[in-house]
Amino acid sequence: MFRFFSKMRYKLAAENRVAKYLRYAVGEILLVVIGILIALQINNWNSNRIDRLKEREYLENFLEELKRDSLFLNVYWEKDYPEKVKGLELARKYVKYGVEIDDTVAFFSSIGKGGKLSRAAVFEESSTYKDIISTGNLKLIRNKHLQLQIIDYYTSISTTITYMDNLRGEYATFVNSLIPYNPQERYEPDWKDYERGLQKMKSDEFLSLSNQELTYAYSLNRRMDRVNTRLIPLLGLIEAELSTKK
Repeated sequence: MFRFFSKMRYKLAAENRVAKYLRYAVGEILLVVIGILIALQINNWNSNRIDRLKEREYLENFLEELKRDSLFLNVYWEKDYPEKVKGLELARKYVKYGVEIDDTVAFFSSIGKGGKLSRAAVFEESSTYKDIISTGNLKLIRNKHLQLQIIDYYTSISTTITYMDNLRGEYATFVNSLIPYNPQERYEPDWKDYERGLQKMKSDEFLSLSNQELTYAYSLNRRMDRVNTRLIPLLGLIEAELSTKK
């Protein structure tokens, strides 16, 4: 088409028909401009489509990770926390009052549960949040309120991890030093292991470690509650946002 207009322009110029030449020239320019505008529109549409796909992918990934956090907070921690506190209180009673032990295996098991989440990570690192922040793609989430809630939630988690790391004690290390533990091939303690363990626990050092770990447990539980108060509404927001983008 452009070759046709070019030939026509040369022909009109050769025939000295200025008015028609100008009309054809203007028409050719308009066609070029319209073509550029259409190309830009298509490019913008395609770019917007890609952004919307990325936004949905981020939201789906956030939803998956948050559900995992919810499972930990509302199922595993709900079960682990009472067991942890019970084990620590039993440890303190043993040191202070020398409680009678009817079942040595059950006693050591309970004492061991006092060290739950003492060494393990409180929360798994969110690869989705790390990616969306490092790439500057948070802007792809068009709901500004949702943006702020995501930032608030992961800031709360980061604060919790830092705070709890400063409270971690050596209770779990001490308990693990009493009897060897191999998850691949279970070690069966004999009476000497138990005797040595009971003797080592009957000390001011173990009482101090138990007190520190109990403080850690109480503090961690409060932090978990704070995180959960942000998690529940955030889950609802993301689910609602995804439902409007089907």
